[in-house]
Amino acid sequence: MSINAKWDTKEIEDWLGKLKGISEEDIQRLNEDTIKEIAARTLAKIIARTPVGQYPASSGKVGGTLRRGWTAEEDIDPYTFIMANSEVIKKGDTYTIIISNNVFYSPFVEYGHRTVNGGWVDGQFMMTISMEEMQEELPAIMEKKMKDFLGEYLG
Repeated sequence: MSINAKWDTKEIEDWLGKLKGISEEDIQRLNEDTIKEIAARTLAKIIARTPVGQYPASSGKVGGTLRRGWTAEEDIDPYTFIMANSEVIKKGDTYTIIISNNVFYSPFVEYGHRTVNGGWVDGQFMMTISMEEMQEELPAIMEKKMKDFLGEYLG
């Protein structure tokens, strides 16, 4: 007794042909778009978590300098999570966007500091906590980006 089986592999062949059509530039664009989204989401979390100084109206001081000090090298649109002009640094297979705050006291607010009278002010860990949260969210973000990317080519 024998079994005769016949199937059509045309769909698989079409699918493989579409995958072969993905260029290095397309993959580079996917990587850059993904790192920009991750950096934008991280920056949005950090900014939201950064405390704003409260001063009496009579002091003439306005809080928010530290919060406004966060940058990711270029422009960010926090509403769409797109970092339009951010410089993506590529070294080998690693893509990087630098998130920084040039306000001189930012490390003291992040990690804590001593006071003049010898006391201690606890750190706010706005960057540390935000980075930890993003680390947990990365797989879902990357999966969605990959799914959208492949959807462009495979239909």
